[in-house]
Parts: sequence; C-alpha cells; structure tokens
Amino acid sequence: MKIGVIADTHIPDLMPSLPPRIEEVFQGLDIILHLGDVCQLGILHQLENGFTITMAVAGERDTWETKSYLEEKKIVRFGNRRIGMIHGHQHDEGAGRWARIRRMLRRESPREGLYRHVRDQFEGVDCIVFGHSHHPYIKVRNGVLLFNPGAAAPTPGMKPSVGILDIGETTISGRIVYL
Repeated sequence: MKIGVIADTHIPDLMPSLPPRIEEVFQGLDIILHLGDVCQLGILHQLENGFTITMAVAGERDTWETKSYLEEKKIVRFGNRRIGMIHGHQHDEGAGRWARIRRMLRRESPREGLYRHVRDQFEGVDCIVFGHSHHPYIKVRNGVLLFNPGAAAPTPGMKPSVGILDIGETTISGRIVYL
C-alpha cells in the first residue's frame, strides 16, 4: 500500500494553490494523509477529488471551519499497521520560560522536544506522522517510525516536500519527495 503524506500547505497564506508537482507525485496512491495547517477546507476536497481518499488532522493555522471538521489527532489502521496522525503544534502550547529551561537542562533542541512530544501522544502504533516543524524527518525510535514529510508550502531555507509511506505485510518505510 502506498500512502501520500502532506503537511503545512498553508493555502492561501503562503501559496495560492497546491504545487503542480503534487499531481505527478500523488498519482495512483491508495490514500492521502494531511497533517494539518491545511488552512482552508477546500484543499482537502481538492486532494480527495483529484487523487484519492484523504484523511486529515487539524493544525494551529487552520480556519475555524477546518478545525471544526477535523480532530487534533487520530489513529488510522491499514491492514495490521496502526499509524498515529498529529500536527504537533500542541508541543508549543504553553511553552514558555519553563519549557525553554527544561530543554536547556536536557540539552534538547526545540525539534527534539517536538519529536518526544509526538511519541508521547500515541501507544501501540507502528508509525507516527506529523508536521508543524516544516522540516522533513524520518527515524525509527523504540520500534516506531517517526515521519514528517516537511512542508508543501515554501519555507525560507527549505525546499517544499511531501512524503510517501510504503506499507507491506511486515514492513513500513517512508521517503521524502522534494517538490
């Protein structure tokens, strides 16, 4: 099974529409997972109408209408694989001086704190897909694949990107596709 993973489209805030290369990359996929900061609900309809079934979670930059339609996190199942979906912005909520002091004491970067946060949100999953940082990330930690496709929207110093998850009977892997 091939799953498209997209996050941080920020339409129309950072770009007017989906990048043209999305059509090539997402053609023939079984499903698409959008990890928040969709911004406008119409983008989910566009993905679903243009490609395949699309599931999503809400991000902090989504409109009120979009947030009322989506959950903040969810677990989806494909065959015998369980995948946790979350945007990840909850990590920043309430982050103030004490959070920065705790990170400094642990010698932990803000992104490392995000990775720990998303891991702590789910139990019994094979993979956690998340967005928010705009930085692509693929790493197995404690037997769980952590996968951030990066941002589909242009971000200073980063190339726009999406991801593809390949789910087999006994394996799950991800790859980043730069747009």
